[in-house]
Amino acid sequence: MNNLLSIKIALLWFFLLWQTALLAKLPSYTGPIIDTHIHASPEVSETILTAKSQILAQMDRQNVVMSVVSIPVASFLSDWQPTAKHKLLVGPSFPCTDGKYPRMNPCFAANNGWPDLQWLEDEIKQGRVTVFGELLYVYYGISPADERLLPYYQLAEKYSIPIAVHAAHGPPKRGRVEGCCPDFNQAMGNPLLLKPVLLKFPKLKIWLLHGGEIDFHQQAIELMLKFETVYAEMSIVNSIMPQALHQKMLKGFLDSGLEDRIMFGSDNMPIDRILERMDEINILTAKQRQKILYDNAVKFFELN
Repeated sequence: MNNLLSIKIALLWFFLLWQTALLAKLPSYTGPIIDTHIHASPEVSETILTAKSQILAQMDRQNVVMSVVSIPVASFLSDWQPTAKHKLLVGPSFPCTDGKYPRMNPCFAANNGWPDLQWLEDEIKQGRVTVFGELLYVYYGISPADERLLPYYQLAEKYSIPIAVHAAHGPPKRGRVEGCCPDFNQAMGNPLLLKPVLLKFPKLKIWLLHGGEIDFHQQAIELMLKFETVYAEMSIVNSIMPQALHQKMLKGFLDSGLEDRIMFGSDNMPIDRILERMDEINILTAKQRQKILYDNAVKFFELN
């Protein structure tokens, strides 16, 4: 009887230790980071040099070895990457309603909010454009399958250019700058609307900014399960929304077998706070965290 009791006590202690290990906070991450979602535009800084210097300095502080930068102005875009090619992937943000970016500064105004295709192809050939996006069709009020976007998808597939898309129902009207986006249509943030695009351009690589947020989280998962070239990042969810919601949505991706296709994005929010939140998530292993912060982006962007 005493032996049986001893065995039960030992098993109970083992179970408690196992649970404690599962819930233990991971040591703070100190490895390299790739940020797949930041913005640079004239309203953030008056000069290209100042904007670039600010971003590079922040990257150094946070051990961010590569950032993907979305830029809505041709003059900013052309001069942005050459002096920091090893640290920045740069691309145009479009389309912009009436040539105005959501922050209400000019956005490819000469072409009413759309980058000229010949100019864009030349920039790709010169190595100054390495990604497209953030695509702002939600703000513009059109479907991602709109025929006006098709030539850009074709160009991206031709040159193996990854595309970032706004995959979310937000921001809400109260979160938009006055005058922004009169045709904003949150329904266009549904990732499943990209299915005809991916069927037409099967080699296209797309990453979903905000990971579908709340309304389209399951749709993001469904799209990613169907198309292996689709990845996601979870900015805004990982910084502004409640931590419990962040963990729940991250678990949704992990439980769906997508841990190899979730990347890190800050959307210009403080990276140190996002990392603190990730350290507190008790469903992540150290390896999964490294995949999200670095490994998956290396694979998606085909980095050395």
